[in-house]
Amino acid sequence: MRISTVAAASCDDVLAEINARVNGQSSVWHDPHNNGTYTKQNYGGSYSASRRTGDGKYTDKMIFTLTPTAGASSSSCKLEACSRSQVFSLLDMGTNYCNLKMLFCGSADGCKPVKSDFTSSGEKTEKMAESSANLENCLKD
Repeated sequence: MRISTVAAASCDDVLAEINARVNGQSSVWHDPHNNGTYTKQNYGGSYSASRRTGDGKYTDKMIFTLTPTAGASSSSCKLEACSRSQVFSLLDMGTNYCNLKMLFCGSADGCKPVKSDFTSSGEKTEKMAESSANLENCLKD
């Protein structure tokens, strides 16, 4: 799954929010998509992570690339991200979309931000291997 969107926040704020969610999993934030566990990694991009499913069976890898853009009234951040299952997977039930979206979505999406609550717009997705992109599937808690 690939996502491209523009966040109505600086890239520093977007990165800080992603970090806050990953670092705050045991105390201030939990993954509402089946309570997976994110771990910061070094795969490249502006930020990379892995996510182990709540049942501990599967691990997916993701990379985020953040690029500052000049908005009409304030700074914004182009967010490009991809998530890929590390095993053969068809019909992922939205898992790879949720892997990414849960790290930056805001309260307008039904998510619970930790540091910065911002919106994003113009989201485009590129699905691989019959994956799906449905935010409702991500918010199961």
